[in-house]
Amino acid sequence: MRRYYPGITIFKLAGSLIVLIAHVMLFRYFGEMPNGQMNYIFNAMKVIVPCFYMISGFLAYRGWSGAENPAAYVRKYLTRILVVYGFFCLIFAGEFVVPALIRGGLTASNLFLQAKIMAAMFLLNGPFIQLWFIPPLMFGMLLAYFLFRRTSLRAAAVLTLLGFLLAQTLFGTLRAILDAITGGIPFLDTDYGGYLELFAERYLGYGLTFVTAGAFIAKYEERFLRLGARFFLVPAAVLTLIETLLLMLGAKWTPDYSLAFCMIPNTVLFFYGVLRIKSRSIQAYHSTINLFSMVTFFGHIPFIQINLLLLKWDVARLEITRGWIVLLITLLECLAGTLILALSKRQAAWSRQRDPYS
Repeated sequence: MRRYYPGITIFKLAGSLIVLIAHVMLFRYFGEMPNGQMNYIFNAMKVIVPCFYMISGFLAYRGWSGAENPAAYVRKYLTRILVVYGFFCLIFAGEFVVPALIRGGLTASNLFLQAKIMAAMFLLNGPFIQLWFIPPLMFGMLLAYFLFRRTSLRAAAVLTLLGFLLAQTLFGTLRAILDAITGGIPFLDTDYGGYLELFAERYLGYGLTFVTAGAFIAKYEERFLRLGARFFLVPAAVLTLIETLLLMLGAKWTPDYSLAFCMIPNTVLFFYGVLRIKSRSIQAYHSTINLFSMVTFFGHIPFIQINLLLLKWDVARLEITRGWIVLLITLLECLAGTLILALSKRQAAWSRQRDPYS
């Protein structure tokens, strides 16, 4: 019998709403803070994205470990994600790449440029800002499955930790030490160096690390829950305080320090709380809540873009009042999209019941 986790359902709902609010308002307002070093405080609060990855690894492990054919389960899981991601990539190509090819012609230089844009979009940036999350998720899922099925658990843990340390060195707290030793690596300031940093942060720092961590927690779920919140609270608080103070006192703010060590214990602590949530009523609305969360996560950026276009507003000049208006309109559109999909799904189920051979 399938096991439900009310806390995961609630987190998906809350996380999708937080992502929506962040993309409409929060990110822009944080960027306008007068003291850039205050951003170090928010490094410790970055638990939403890593927790999404951790939940994905947790649920995927429970899925493949209970499947008759684990490889087929993982393949089907990744194929579904790839189909959805590919659909949005086609939208991106139709909006940007095809018009650029028409304007610039099918010259070798233009073809190379558009191929480079498509590769960076598909692998690093995503067709929409929130969808950069998908390729690292697929990478982390595939590698976590391989490590768990083909290597020892110790080797899986060591390789994951090494990947995180590499990402940390290029895009985290350890970057300060690297720059102090080398005086700065010019290649990392180039376009291709930036691609390398993004790959390390997203694929190794987020995807591999937290998907694998979620799989480990799923494997030892009962032991994990018996540890208690205090087991994670003290190291999380101490590491957060030390790392934040070191960065604020010893580093000049740049985005290169955004991958923090304290994200790991803070996310584990947060995920522990998610798993501890109990609510019998959530299961009755589980499917609808999950559908709304997916519609909000995947659809909010296209909705925001359409709303700004219709209202003739510039996102760079979106003050608080207009920000709230766009937020509320987008939220209503996500609710409407959820209702339409839910009714379509129900209608399809009714049709199958009437004519089971159709």
